[in-house]
Amino acid sequence: MASLAPRTRKTLEELEALMGSAAIPPRVARSCEHLVERLRRPIRVGLIGFETGLRKRLLSALLGTEVLPERMAWPTIEIGFAEKPHTKATLADASTLSADGMPRSDLLDRDAVFLEVGAPIDALRRVTLLHLAASEDAEEQSAALCWAARRIDFALWCTRDFSPPEARIWSAAAPELKNHAYLVAFASEPDDHGLRGRTPPGFERVMFLPTGNAMRCGAKDLQVGANRLFEQLASDIDDALGEDLDAARVLLFRCGRRVGASEPEPAALETPRPSPAEEDALDIPETAELVDLLSEPLIFLKRQARDLFEALEWHDAVSADWAGEVLERCREVTDGLRDRAAEWPEDVGPVSALRGLVDDASDMATLLQIEGGAEQAEDAAALLLQIRSAFEASLARTATPVN
Repeated sequence: MASLAPRTRKTLEELEALMGSAAIPPRVARSCEHLVERLRRPIRVGLIGFETGLRKRLLSALLGTEVLPERMAWPTIEIGFAEKPHTKATLADASTLSADGMPRSDLLDRDAVFLEVGAPIDALRRVTLLHLAASEDAEEQSAALCWAARRIDFALWCTRDFSPPEARIWSAAAPELKNHAYLVAFASEPDDHGLRGRTPPGFERVMFLPTGNAMRCGAKDLQVGANRLFEQLASDIDDALGEDLDAARVLLFRCGRRVGASEPEPAALETPRPSPAEEDALDIPETAELVDLLSEPLIFLKRQARDLFEALEWHDAVSADWAGEVLERCREVTDGLRDRAAEWPEDVGPVSALRGLVDDASDMATLLQIEGGAEQAEDAAALLLQIRSAFEASLARTATPVN
């Protein structure tokens, strides 16, 4: 993307640092590479389906400009952001031609089958758009969709009535296309063919654009519909980006443990003790308040963690779904700690960092529970150990043991 949010940029830096570690296995390195690619590139939106003429008009409306004359037969076109316009054409004999500027109609006379276009259009800073050229023949559609599945993150199936042949082709399409898919219906309300109020399988939502009759559908009406479609896309893209960031966060947490475990630092395992000068400088009232604030949450954490580790030790005998039980308990513990931390006063400095740690741990526990599995259960248990160590380190400054 042309501009990355601070959270995305920081996550990318951490993923790339992890990729440079020799301590992670190849499978994890590939997962890192996949997430880095997804977070860096614009989301790829594909316009697919039977309605070639309407898809052309929709592409022009989304871009705010005409790529090629709509009256001409288009090859497959992929268009993304570039500071200066340029075009690369792949011809039927697999040779390529490159030129500055937007596509020229004479390229189509040379049997171009695929155009890659760069254009200085603001809408393309967040997305690339793919117009898939395919007739209504089922075999041709299926082959085209198989090729496009590797180049599309969000699929827009454009239709008038989503006919049975369309439904059969979509049902057989690659699962990757259905991760994020809209059914874009060019249908006025009286002619919605029963699509209003129901979402066919494999689609997240149905989006209606003004009237299915291309001759009656004015450019202004279509532009309004295209703007509404793009706004919905932007919202769902933000959600998808959040999912990728959450996945990266889980991966960094898990692999950070492994890398740290492979390179132990004994000094880091010792609880730091304040120097004599620091002990003399301790604010006694604040120290007493800190003990009062942290003692009960730490006792709660220790008791709950003890039960969790027993479940881990005896998981084969306890339940077939022991991992799910551990993850549920871990989430309950971190939620309980978050509730307690929310009541801590703002003016006690040492608890601010602990409050942030508890908030992050609660979010992480939720993510691990969503992901599920034995490895995630072990990560959840390790998460509780990290929180316990942080609480004990804070109390160590007060020389107050908590059992």
